[in-house]
Amino acid sequence: MPWFELAEFLGGATAISLTLAYLGRKAIEAYLEGRLERHRSDLQRLATEHSVRFQALHADRAQALKEFYSKLVELDDALRSTLRFFQHVSETPLEEKTANLSRLFNELRSCYIPRKIFFEPSICIQIERILEIAQGIFIEITVHPVDPQHVQYKYNPEVLKERHEFWENARGAHKVEFLNVKVALENEFRKILGLGA
Repeated sequence: MPWFELAEFLGGATAISLTLAYLGRKAIEAYLEGRLERHRSDLQRLATEHSVRFQALHADRAQALKEFYSKLVELDDALRSTLRFFQHVSETPLEEKTANLSRLFNELRSCYIPRKIFFEPSICIQIERILEIAQGIFIEITVHPVDPQHVQYKYNPEVLKERHEFWENARGAHKVEFLNVKVALENEFRKILGLGA
């Protein structure tokens, strides 16, 4: 075989080889590009799902904060009304106010326990402190009969004096401890909701 025929043959084989290599490379690039697009699409879908899930959890958390805070305000108002030194004659009797405190405390606790997961650990500590203070106040004011006009006090002024001391302790706990924890909790809620502190 003469050299020009060999060159012609090799040139044609090379051209065919280069064409096949080029087409093979393009096929591989197209295949990889398709896979890359699928991965991008999957990542975008996962990001969207995550965003939707996160938004739903944030909405659930905001709702939990709202419900808890609403019940906290109710309990705080009831404590303020019950612990007031002067009770008007036309007001609800202290026994009923005290029973209402018990109900409101239990509602607050029942609102918190199943939603605890929505609160940061530092907030859980504050909420549990509020529950502890409220329970302590309730115990202080119910050690002796609630009504200062109760017949037991007529015959035993020492018990009446002790009752007044317990109520003063409860007022102090509500005015200082309860209020301080409540304000700290409100500030944390505002931070979580992006309202500043």
